Amino acid sequence: MAVALWACLAAVLSGCAWRGPSIAAAGDRVLASYGEKGAPGAVQPRTGSGAAATATADAAARAARPLPKSPGPLAGFVDPLTKRGDRVPITLEGCLRRALANNLGVQIARYGPPIARAAVREAEAMFDPTWFLNNALGRMKQEAGSFLAGADTLIARQWDFATGLEGLLPTGGTWQVAQDWTHLRTSSTFFQPNPQYDADLMVSLSHPLLRGAGRDVTRSPIVLARLDHSISVADFKIRLMDAVLGVEQTYWDLVVAETQVQAIDEALRAAEENLRIARRRFEEGKDKRVVVSLAEAAATSRQADLVSARLRLVQTSDRLKRLINDPELPLAEPAVLAAAELPVAEPAPVVLPMLQAAVAAAIENRPEIQQAESRLAQAGVNEHVARNQKLPQLDLAASYNLSGLSADADRAVNKQFETRWFDWSVRLDLSVPIGNRARAAAHERSRLTESQAVRTREDVRQQVLLDVSDAVRNLAAAEEAVRARRAARQAAEQVVRDEEAFVSAGAALLKDLLDAQRDLADAKVREMEAMAAYMVGLAALERAQGTLLEFNDIRVVDDRSGPEAIMGGP
Repeated sequence: MAVALWACLAAVLSGCAWRGPSIAAAGDRVLASYGEKGAPGAVQPRTGSGAAATATADAAARAARPLPKSPGPLAGFVDPLTKRGDRVPITLEGCLRRALANNLGVQIARYGPPIARAAVREAEAMFDPTWFLNNALGRMKQEAGSFLAGADTLIARQWDFATGLEGLLPTGGTWQVAQDWTHLRTSSTFFQPNPQYDADLMVSLSHPLLRGAGRDVTRSPIVLARLDHSISVADFKIRLMDAVLGVEQTYWDLVVAETQVQAIDEALRAAEENLRIARRRFEEGKDKRVVVSLAEAAATSRQADLVSARLRLVQTSDRLKRLINDPELPLAEPAVLAAAELPVAEPAPVVLPMLQAAVAAAIENRPEIQQAESRLAQAGVNEHVARNQKLPQLDLAASYNLSGLSADADRAVNKQFETRWFDWSVRLDLSVPIGNRARAAAHERSRLTESQAVRTREDVRQQVLLDVSDAVRNLAAAEEAVRARRAARQAAEQVVRDEEAFVSAGAALLKDLLDAQRDLADAKVREMEAMAAYMVGLAALERAQGTLLEFNDIRVVDDRSGPEAIMGGP
């Protein structure tokens, strides 16, 4: 019966240890998972490029749209690569998918949330009860100093055995329940019963009344750890958005580099054709030698420009390879990435209400603001704890002990539950530090830190507003630049056609045609640069709003039953 009662009591007390909401074990890595797509290898339209570009003016609706659902995600699924000679065509979506799965910066940042979640579980474990077991054997032999010892030589053998549970209460107190057995055998004739068993069931409680008291103070490590976890998740989103934006910027740089190579190559072919015509006319005596020299100089210059453009293309391809870090696209391999997408043909106009909607979306979604809010909350928790630590130490301690004594071990245990032999005590302990300067200084430091966190939050909000304003204005400027550069390219094409007609009719100099062809090549590159800047501006605006991941149908899932995951797909 004694054993059964002890087991029940231990079970009840162990259930009293409070623990907060459980946080499931975090995985050691982040998986890149995406929704089902069409047939492998097929180029799918990207929701973040063409379709989203036509809805640029309606930023509020795009920012408020629900997160996309992922029907049966495939971990790490990407379109297969198809090499065409030394060229590897790839879509922006394919680049983003590979970057999410392989980018080293993303892979490093993905460890942050699981590490922080492990710290939360570590903090929550403070309320887990502890089982203890103590076992001690001892023997004493000494000369009796008095006939009252009951023997000339006093010999005693003692065995102490104790076990129980102890733990921390949510309000700051500590509790302990212990069962102690003592077996004593002595040579004294006056010691009865001999040998004897002493059983003690002890319950003790110690609780602070001032310093260290209260749920808020006791649970502060858990609250701080959870805020650290929210900060780490926000940091992961920041790094993820920066990686996505970097991939998009480099991809459109690749498009510009390809356009430059194509435009200069066309200008080179035109210059070579002009050189052929100039040589023929010189041989026929219709033109001077200087015309041939001008044509040769133009062709040679175009060849040099083409070498530089091809170098830029290869370097941009390598930068994109570095970002996506795909094992199928090693940097050492000479294959050059070829962009399989072009910017939108007609950029949507940027309207004034777009700025207001973008600001509202940024205040709600920017992870930097969420981080600042969490750090301010941490400073508030630390200030509350530091203020509590200034109080005097006043502790209430109480204990209750049931005893049983017998020559038989089982009888001693049973007698302790008869409650005839007991002792209890209540104690107050007071400790007041003189001056209390250390804790007062710690509280002052925590107050200043909290005030600093308030200013930091405001500074972050101001920076977010500036980012959004710059992004909207840059997008508006890019939209205007596209239209202007397109008109300039069309005008340059008309100039080339007119000069070709004049040269054929003998009414103009070949030099004017060569200059017009060069200007046309430059105009084509400038137009593509403006279009690429517009596409980057779209992504930069989404980054400024904190919605770049949703814009590309990417979600960071805090899956408490498994590892962190990146869900959805561009």
